[in-house]
Amino acid sequence: MVMRQSRRNLIAVVLIASSAVLGSAAWLIGRVDPGLTYGFGSDALGLRTLVLATVRQGGLAWNQGARPGDVVLDADGTETAPGYDPSQDSAAQTLPQSNLDFVSPVDLAKAQANLANHDLNDPVRSVWLGWAPKRLGSSGVALIAGLLLCLMGFLWSRPVIAVSAIPLFVLPAYLTLNAAAIVAVGVLVAGGMLVGAAALAESIEPARLRRWVVLAAAATAAVAAIVGGAAAFTGVERGFGSEMRWVLASATVLVPGLVAARSLGRPAVASQLGRTVGSIEVGVTATLPAFALLPLAVLSDGPVLGNVLVPVVAWVVVVVALRMFALRPMANVASRASAERALVVADSEAERRRIAADIHDDVVQDLTMLVHRLDRDGTAEPAAVIRRSIDRLRAICADLRLPVLDDLGLGPAIHALVAELEPQVDGQIRLELAGEGRLPPDVELAIFRIAQESLANAVKHGRPPIVVRLDVSPGRAELRVDDSGAGVPPEALAGAPPEGHMGLLNMTQRAEEIGAALEIGPRPEGGTRVGLVWVAASPGRRPVARREAAN
Repeated sequence: MVMRQSRRNLIAVVLIASSAVLGSAAWLIGRVDPGLTYGFGSDALGLRTLVLATVRQGGLAWNQGARPGDVVLDADGTETAPGYDPSQDSAAQTLPQSNLDFVSPVDLAKAQANLANHDLNDPVRSVWLGWAPKRLGSSGVALIAGLLLCLMGFLWSRPVIAVSAIPLFVLPAYLTLNAAAIVAVGVLVAGGMLVGAAALAESIEPARLRRWVVLAAAATAAVAAIVGGAAAFTGVERGFGSEMRWVLASATVLVPGLVAARSLGRPAVASQLGRTVGSIEVGVTATLPAFALLPLAVLSDGPVLGNVLVPVVAWVVVVVALRMFALRPMANVASRASAERALVVADSEAERRRIAADIHDDVVQDLTMLVHRLDRDGTAEPAAVIRRSIDRLRAICADLRLPVLDDLGLGPAIHALVAELEPQVDGQIRLELAGEGRLPPDVELAIFRIAQESLANAVKHGRPPIVVRLDVSPGRAELRVDDSGAGVPPEALAGAPPEGHMGLLNMTQRAEEIGAALEIGPRPEGGTRVGLVWVAASPGRRPVARREAAN
């Protein structure tokens, strides 16, 4: 289930703030964990030695060739040879951040002899650790880039962009190479990507597919966090597991984004351009986390400035150019088309009301006077025929003006519609109403007209039983009309509607007008299903209307 928007936003803020605090603290402290601990031993002469008690596999010292038990001869410029007890005590207080000279225990005696004779071929090994703290110090640019990206996400009301700042915020903490910090980084990144996936999944229809996509994203995020925790102790700098966590984190957002883009871009009768714009925007937005995660995936002693800024700046430049020169013109065209459809619908309803008023005020009144004259003249049979015509005209006026819908709401109006059509199918229409409350007038009108057209198609082309389900709640409505007929194959929708058969086009346009998701297709049990879901517009949500197959 997709999490509520308010809860999702709160979680996003907490994750972003935690990431910023963690990264800022790591950058201010500025110390890298070389992945080792000190201990003390003794050489063959009984002199005390400073040794590497533990060396974490995959850590910085491990990748530089250090192993447990090696004897430390120099740490950050402090000589710690056997017998240099005060220097050893001083060096053991802090972990090395610059350089480390060490030798294996079996080569200690040889190293001491060679050093005394100034032999350059001594077995002493040296590692340079200074590049790692330097890299950590320059990672402050990631904090600035993360702040700008976060502000961009909040200004554009795009949660995916905001949470994409998390990898940049936590980069300094990751560069400390501390196992606990790396585990925290993995959890924060996975959580942020899951929030972004939930935001993108809102536009996925049907609901069942949306739930599966969110569950898959949650599983991917969990695996990414677990793999990251394992990599923290077995291969921080290198290795398949170390890189796989970031691939999984990117997929957590990318896969729901691609599904959402496909959902937005599915073909329909109207506003294909509008859906194309939304599809492109969602697809491009879903790629941002992958760019933001690149600095974490590419760890080297190269410049952090380039590793951080180049991917993100490249993405921002491409997106800004795309919005300015492609999406914005396309969106303007789509907006004009939507406005034109709104005018057509409004004019159509106004014309319906005008025709209903003309019929009621002129034709019905004239026929009523004629009935009175016929009654006075004793011609009962013609009077009865005209009364039936008057009743039929009044029913037509009621259908055109919809007083039940205006006065009582959507549920009673559909109930009256079902009652009117039941005699045509021997009462085999089942109506299921749930929820209560009024919706905006334009939404109620559109849903009623779609239900009216769907029921007419079911009665005319389908077979009973026919099931109508309506669920109304504040800010949401769901309509479903099922029949048990043979249905129509998808290829029947490939071309333009035949002359005089505009019902499917009208339904699609009405759904587009209110921003509802409309599906017309085959039922799993056979027959045809018309499903509509309307949700009150919210930031970041772009409902769509689509059509698959219909009567």
